[in-house]
Amino acid sequence: MEILAKPQALLFTILFAVLTIVLMRSSSSLAGSDSTPSDSSKSHVHAGETLTGKATYYPSRLNGHKTSSGETFRQNENTAASNKLPIGTDVKVTNLKNGKSADVTVTDRGAKLGIHKIDLSKKAANEIGLTRKEGTVPVKLKVTSTADGRKAP
Repeated sequence: MEILAKPQALLFTILFAVLTIVLMRSSSSLAGSDSTPSDSSKSHVHAGETLTGKATYYPSRLNGHKTSSGETFRQNENTAASNKLPIGTDVKVTNLKNGKSADVTVTDRGAKLGIHKIDLSKKAANEIGLTRKEGTVPVKLKVTSTADGRKAP
């Protein structure tokens, strides 16, 4: 009986170790990847580059809270949160439904938003005609200035 138990225990240990490694790699590739402005997936944004996606309304309840950039979030300023763009990037956000636009600066990381590219402050959302009731709108994002100060031509 003891001989049979050892191979089963060894097999269990090996399976447990493999599962642990897989889970650790999965969580490390997800955890924190959206909170670092120097993340390579976000650092290749060029001035003049255009993206499309959906914009959401940044929660007003976060007004006064510290952002990832270290600044205080102010809902009455033209700021935004994004996991697609580096902190410090200036962007012209255009609502594709009505053509209204607003210039914003990315000051915070957003939640994992899927096809959503940007969360807008109350002021910026109002400028492009995005209402809380509507929730999201399709937008075009044109990078006007990168975090390192490069301006669009």
